[in-house]
Amino acid sequence: MLDNKIIKIKDLKSPKGAFLLGHLPQFNTYNKHQVLERWVEESGDLFKINFVGKEFVVSANPDFNNKMLRMRPETFKRFSKIEEVLKEMGVDGVFNAEGTTWKRHRKPIAEALSVKHVKAFYPIILDKTKTILEKFKKYAEVEHVVDVQKEFMAFTIDITTEVAFGYKLDTINNSSNDFQKHLEVIFPMINKRVTAPFPIWRYFKSKKDMVLDNSLKSIENVIYDVINKAKRRIEKQPKLKEQPSNFLEALLVENGEANFSDEEIYGNVFTMLLAGEDTTSNTLSWAIFYLAQHPEIVNKVREEAIEVYKNEVLSSVYDDIELLKYANAVAQETMRLKPTTPQLYLESNEHIIIENVSIPKGTSIILQNKVAQTQENYFSNPNTFTPERWLLNECPMHEKHSPNVMRAFGGGARYCPGMHLAKSEMIVLISALCKHFNFKLEVKPEEIKERFEFTMYPENLKVTFKAVE
Repeated sequence: MLDNKIIKIKDLKSPKGAFLLGHLPQFNTYNKHQVLERWVEESGDLFKINFVGKEFVVSANPDFNNKMLRMRPETFKRFSKIEEVLKEMGVDGVFNAEGTTWKRHRKPIAEALSVKHVKAFYPIILDKTKTILEKFKKYAEVEHVVDVQKEFMAFTIDITTEVAFGYKLDTINNSSNDFQKHLEVIFPMINKRVTAPFPIWRYFKSKKDMVLDNSLKSIENVIYDVINKAKRRIEKQPKLKEQPSNFLEALLVENGEANFSDEEIYGNVFTMLLAGEDTTSNTLSWAIFYLAQHPEIVNKVREEAIEVYKNEVLSSVYDDIELLKYANAVAQETMRLKPTTPQLYLESNEHIIIENVSIPKGTSIILQNKVAQTQENYFSNPNTFTPERWLLNECPMHEKHSPNVMRAFGGGARYCPGMHLAKSEMIVLISALCKHFNFKLEVKPEEIKERFEFTMYPENLKVTFKAVE
């Protein structure tokens, strides 16, 4: 792509595929993100694949990807099948909205998840962090082997449901609740439907499809009931307009010019539940994966936590999160090595040429983002877990450090509006866990597998906790 010759999609390389089915048999697996990584090694950072005749361009070039992300939402949109599948499920929110609809959603959603409002949600994060600390202390006393991915999922579910619309669960303490069970049904089914070559569920519903329909209806009933109660509560308590207690209240307060319908409010609350659950819990799980192998890093996080928290379990002051710089570096390094959203799916709204590559209107594109995050071109010692690379005073020791290739929260105008909330949850819990515990992997690192179900999580991550005296 260095000369001026225009490259057409038909000229791009392609990894070896199967007759008729193309690359679908290889891609239709639990670790499809790693399949893409292997194809990058085989065909370079820009190539084409096809699923039963449906063609995709795959790019692992960070400059190319960044240009496309910066052209959203005008020139590129999210892969239309994702929007199609979510709308079928009744979800019409900022995540899958496009064009002028997205612009109408974006401002009130961003305001509802601004630092000001996340600061107001901080007591919820503290409460859930203290709850899971107590649970892990009990586990430590009996040397219980912990499925951390499951535990962190409970932690983020409890935070997300209460932050989203004031719905208090106690999933952390294994309190059985139908709402949480319904949520667990949805992510795998989104992944299955988005990657399906044919929408068979529209003509024949399997048992899993019927379970999904039941779960969606149950969640819908709960959220619409909460929306109506929130509206009445704001009318009766005007102070909530200044200090909303959850995302739904903040969204209703910020609604203003957007004038959302109840269906759109529902869609955004539902999006909050989906986006705020798996990505954060999976990153926390991968952080423990690395911390358990690096006790020296745990000690550094602990020293920082003791300095910030003093004799308290946690700090009650939200602004103290800014002082937890090393815990933040651990989170950043985890997201670099184990991004929970290793690829993004886009579609071109018009014909465009980027770096001499001709992209026709309607082209489906997969942005493979992890490869660059683990390449020597962008990070020195790229496969080494080194949080220090994210500290300003440590950067000179690293010849190469390119944080601009990171895509943990997307990029361009459509970066994730929940970034502040997610980072707050991760930094506080990483800091608190290291302050109070040491960690030991109960399986070999190579036995812990990356699994992709719309987000990427560690399978078979078993850990024991030992309380710090």
